[in-house]
Amino acid sequence: MPLQTDKDEKMHGKWLAAICLAASGAMAQDPTPQTLFTNVHVFNGMQGERIENASVLVAGNRISAVSADAIDAPRAQVIDGGGRTLMPGLIDGHVHLNLTGAFHDINDLENAEWDLIGATAAANARDYLMDGYTTVRDTGGLSGVGLKRVIDSGILPGPRIYASSAVISQTSGHGDFRLAFQRLPGAALSNGERLNITQIVDGVDAMREAVRRNLSFQASFIKLTTGGGVTSVLDPLYSSGFTRAEIEAAVEEAAHYGTYVTVHAYRDHDVRRSIEAGVKAIEHGHMIQDDTMRMLTERGIFLVLNLAGTSPSLRSHPHYAPQTPSGKKLAQLLDGMRELKSLIHKHRPKVVHNVDTVLQTVDMARLHRDHEKWALADYIGNLGALRAMTSTAGELMALTGKRNPYPDGKLGVIAPGAYADIILVDGNPLEDLRVLGANEKMFDATPRGEGIATIPFVMKGGQIFRDTRP
Repeated sequence: MPLQTDKDEKMHGKWLAAICLAASGAMAQDPTPQTLFTNVHVFNGMQGERIENASVLVAGNRISAVSADAIDAPRAQVIDGGGRTLMPGLIDGHVHLNLTGAFHDINDLENAEWDLIGATAAANARDYLMDGYTTVRDTGGLSGVGLKRVIDSGILPGPRIYASSAVISQTSGHGDFRLAFQRLPGAALSNGERLNITQIVDGVDAMREAVRRNLSFQASFIKLTTGGGVTSVLDPLYSSGFTRAEIEAAVEEAAHYGTYVTVHAYRDHDVRRSIEAGVKAIEHGHMIQDDTMRMLTERGIFLVLNLAGTSPSLRSHPHYAPQTPSGKKLAQLLDGMRELKSLIHKHRPKVVHNVDTVLQTVDMARLHRDHEKWALADYIGNLGALRAMTSTAGELMALTGKRNPYPDGKLGVIAPGAYADIILVDGNPLEDLRVLGANEKMFDATPRGEGIATIPFVMKGGQIFRDTRP
């Protein structure tokens, strides 16, 4: 190969300079994309008053500036909010994307094909996003993070997903969906176990293995069932799940991976012993009593609360008819939660919005979500409900620590540095939660189509997914 001459070096230098100049020019012409919202009233997810006549600047996938004054951003795409409320995308703290729409009785899981379950999970994810939910926390049913990866890659529309992987239950616990012959010694795994929707474990060593297995499937947090349930079959509502040692083993294993354990529990006894064992969140907790509610609040434990069970129209769902096993357990639950509302007002725990839709069609799931918003506001007021659906829920997502799949920005707030998960709303939800779709009726409400008319605009991570403004 001939040696490089001075002439070659000069030509090479000019070529490099030209490339650098072209690259710098391209960068100047194609910087981080910006979106500027003007003429909006901002509910930031925390404060009880909106920032009136404000502007919000989005750069890339995060919020760059929020101001009551005009923002100078000559390169930005301008969106005139038309006097609408700009607020954080909604967060549902307790979903089961795999358990809605595919079947209508828990025993049907045994015959459900993986592609049916996967397809309906994808449909549920899209439906959540179109309703303005930009983040959901799946508390059991997603075997891993496959759906999350597909959504994050942009192939399918859907919310951010924080997944616990399989529900961890003891034999005859809330997550034991097995048929009778599958509970015999040496029997083959059930379909729910094969698909890693649920894990049945007994004993401390088995608990450690189950938690580690979920973590190997990239779970963000761990979900146990430490008490009986309503929808399930084998566990009376009065039953307790797992020993103190088993719960503590799960907490320790989760902590080794920088995350936490949450538990399904209704009764005061199960809530209290779960908190004492080190869990950081309680799913449901309806039958909690005064001393335990005080403990929960003082320790900063999140109460992920669903209230659709307070609706008489729930009886119209065939699974909860009065003479069915679940209907009888529902009556026990309603009787045991008479003091819940007053205790929440007395102690003011960290409440997170929880819809907990299972065994319903996609159409019924929409009505369920709408009613849950109304029920929550009826319990803790519009501002409390809004915080439960935004900033407080965002705090719970961040509790995943080193397992947080979205660590680069805050969720549930409109503030510089937060993810640009934004919805525009026709009206003021602080005054009337119906503008978010809240409905006093449940399954007897008028069915609706995809999306909520008064939420015409949905952005997630700086990308527009819905815009039906005139």
